Amino acid sequence: METEKTPRNPQTADKYIVRLPDGMREKISEIAKSNKRSMNAEIVSMLQQAMDDRASSVAGASLDIDALAEALASKLAARLKDTP
Repeated sequence: METEKTPRNPQTADKYIVRLPDGMREKISEIAKSNKRSMNAEIVSMLQQAMDDRASSVAGASLDIDALAEALASKLAARLKDTP
C-alpha cells in the first residue's frame, strides 16, 4: 500500500529562528559546502542525526542496563558461592 507524499511547500513549512554563537554560521556553511548542501539542508540533517542518535542511545541504554544487571547478578552469585 503506497501513500502519496504531499508536495513540499517552503512557504508553509515550519520555521524557527535560531541565534547561533559567533563563528558557528561559518562552520556550518563550510560543512554544507563540503556536503554539497544548502545551510538549511545541513542544519536539518544535523538535527535529524542528533535525534536519531539520541533515540538509539535511549533504546540501547535499557538493553545495556539489563545486561549489566545480569552480569552483576552472576558475579555476585559466583562470589557468594566461593565465600565460606
